[in-house]
Amino acid sequence: MFLILPVSYEIKTDIAPKKVARKLDHDLTQHRPTMNIMSNGRFMRNHKYESCFYGCRTGEYDFQVYHHKAKKRDGGTTGFYGTIVPSEDGCVIRGRFRKPLYTYIVALLWTVVTIFLALVLFALKEKLGSACMLGVFAVGIFIMFWDSKKPIIKAYIDSFAKRE
Repeated sequence: MFLILPVSYEIKTDIAPKKVARKLDHDLTQHRPTMNIMSNGRFMRNHKYESCFYGCRTGEYDFQVYHHKAKKRDGGTTGFYGTIVPSEDGCVIRGRFRKPLYTYIVALLWTVVTIFLALVLFALKEKLGSACMLGVFAVGIFIMFWDSKKPIIKAYIDSFAKRE
């Protein structure tokens, strides 16, 4: 259950907010993941042989960061949804590590369908089939919500704390 909860993160830096925003614009491959699976698939195909950080700024100080690993189709992985908050001696980058909205929608549909099928099989006195459907449910949820992107993105966000 803890795999689906957003995790808050905050880091202080002595770099000016506009410089952090410019660094994000320079470092990130510009792509905003959407519910359109074709758009995300096209981006993954265009960057098939390279690992990169991608995302976009959604406002003056709001941004999204994701990581794409070469030869993977990882469009629904964990991303960092953050904001740059100016302070007197630099800025504070704060945000949350979470999945994109469409991942939560697919997980909800997966849950409804597999639990419904498990209940139908249980009502038909097919206890083994019902147990198998619950196993399929657990494996599917684990596959949808487990990934190793959080440490990679966290290291990228931490790089802003180091003075250039």
